[in-house]
Amino acid sequence: MKKFILKTLVFLSPIPLAFILGILIPTTPRASKSLLMASIGKNSLLQNTPSPRIIFVGGSNLCFGLDSKTIKDSLKLNPINTAIHAMIGVKYMIDNTIGYIRKGDIVILVPEYGHYYRGLDAGSEELMRTIFDVDFMNIKHLNLPQLSNIVPFLPKYILTKFKISEYHNFKDSDIYSVNSFNKYGDTYTHLEKEQEHFEPYSTISGEFNDDVVRYFEKFQIELNKKGASLYVSFPCYQEASYNNSIIQIRKVQKELRKSKLQIIGSAEKYKMSDSLLYNTPYHLNKKGIEYRTMMMIKDIKQAQNNKK
Repeated sequence: MKKFILKTLVFLSPIPLAFILGILIPTTPRASKSLLMASIGKNSLLQNTPSPRIIFVGGSNLCFGLDSKTIKDSLKLNPINTAIHAMIGVKYMIDNTIGYIRKGDIVILVPEYGHYYRGLDAGSEELMRTIFDVDFMNIKHLNLPQLSNIVPFLPKYILTKFKISEYHNFKDSDIYSVNSFNKYGDTYTHLEKEQEHFEPYSTISGEFNDDVVRYFEKFQIELNKKGASLYVSFPCYQEASYNNSIIQIRKVQKELRKSKLQIIGSAEKYKMSDSLLYNTPYHLNKKGIEYRTMMMIKDIKQAQNNKK
């Protein structure tokens, strides 16, 4: 029996060894070009951009949906677009941002609608890679449930470390790359490209998560303690996708307006026609970005005037 157990352990030993080795191997060249790596530069913007500042927090509806230069010229504030990918999770976005906030900062939080129907502690490959590819010190922003929820994505991740295609003969994405962002954090490499075909998103599934709104309220309290302000707004969203989830979106708007949060704009206002979109229901083309940016500026100015 002892011999059998010993042989079994010897047979299985390469598995945990490969697991450990896969984690310890540095980020692959392909992964080093990922848009997730842009978080390093965006954190640098949060660290070094001088006041007065306006900070945008959310998913790709923001990085594919704002002209920060126009915002800077109009509002006379230094913009920082921290957005990268919705699947990183809104809790991580908030927790990563809060440490950089200064007195006088204005934070505009614009989650995608799916964030309101998802657990705050949900895991994803994007969140996992933000830790294991980008910077392991980012793990400080994760609680135990989040850590548990990224574990299922580790085996696939580890296997990529042993793929030749991760090291040779790969081509950088021209729009989903660490190099796809301008000095403010906006995605810009798609602006002169033709619209790509995409299908509307189906109805948002799941139950509305009240904890999400409560977490935003806690974020607002922490910002106020630092002498900063928070406004919550609505994402730009394709009209057809909007109509597919109109009940869920109206629920989001209703719960936000019932909260203690300062809300700007409306869900319907940011409903976008297909002519303004690039390659997903949340990603705008050049014309769409110009249109959405001007609406956002108007909403921010109105909110600031209301506070006076």
